[in-house]
Amino acid sequence: MSRRLVNFLRAPGCTALLCAFAALPARGQEAAVEPGAVATPAAPREPLPLWEVGAVAIGAYLPAYPGADQELARARILPFGIYRGSMLHVDDSGIGLRAYRTPRVEWDLSASAAFGASANSVRARAGMPAIGYLGEIGPAFKINLGDLLDARRDARSTRLEVPLRAVFEARGGISHQGWTFEPRLTHVAWSGSTAALALSASALVGDRKLNHLYYGVDAPYATSTRPAYAASAGLVALRLGASLRHRIDATLRMVYFVQLETVRGAANEASPLVRSKQDGGAGVSLIWGAWHSAQGGAE
Repeated sequence: MSRRLVNFLRAPGCTALLCAFAALPARGQEAAVEPGAVATPAAPREPLPLWEVGAVAIGAYLPAYPGADQELARARILPFGIYRGSMLHVDDSGIGLRAYRTPRVEWDLSASAAFGASANSVRARAGMPAIGYLGEIGPAFKINLGDLLDARRDARSTRLEVPLRAVFEARGGISHQGWTFEPRLTHVAWSGSTAALALSASALVGDRKLNHLYYGVDAPYATSTRPAYAASAGLVALRLGASLRHRIDATLRMVYFVQLETVRGAANEASPLVRSKQDGGAGVSLIWGAWHSAQGGAE
């Protein structure tokens, strides 16, 4: 039901997509934990390398799209690159340009992405065009709240992120498929010297064009059990997620995630392509930074 971790791919173009895959949980659609959010004054740690190059293996079991009654297994092994600069960062939280940053607020240009859904593998969409890989890019406003809850905590341990992103589909070329707005609250519930557990809650909103990609049924694809349907703009899904990140050593780390979604009350809950009102998914990624710099990067 999600953006097909809607939390393992990210960004327009091949390079961005590979780097994003190193990051995720997924959107089928998503739930990334910001790397900088795991540090607290009580658990200091050395900075991560300025850059890393290596490979990532990803496995996930996720709904085909928000509202689907069918889960799909996804597996990928990809190269990746990470850069943790003070202005440009390409890391586990995606790809971003830090346009403005203070301890309290940040203004980034960021990107994310989602797995697609083949019509041949999704019964509800049989005979309809497939949904390709989706990449998103746009500005994101972030408010760091952790120290307001507990003065001993890093401000970034609790964060409200408000991104507005253009969506592009990769399927026989690149095409613009609308816009998303997904405010997300992320909280690092526990952190240690090598691991951190983060919880998140978000609401995904799409414009009419994007929602029609998921839920619209054009007349040529209508059947007796799948009537024609014109999607409208509005809420796509509400999500809850959890992500556990574990750094095994200087070059190896794992990310485990689970995600729950519901389309109850969504703008297109009545679409014939909505076959399940709630669903969930899970996945794991193994990230190997085979080569990395001795210099530490910015958080």
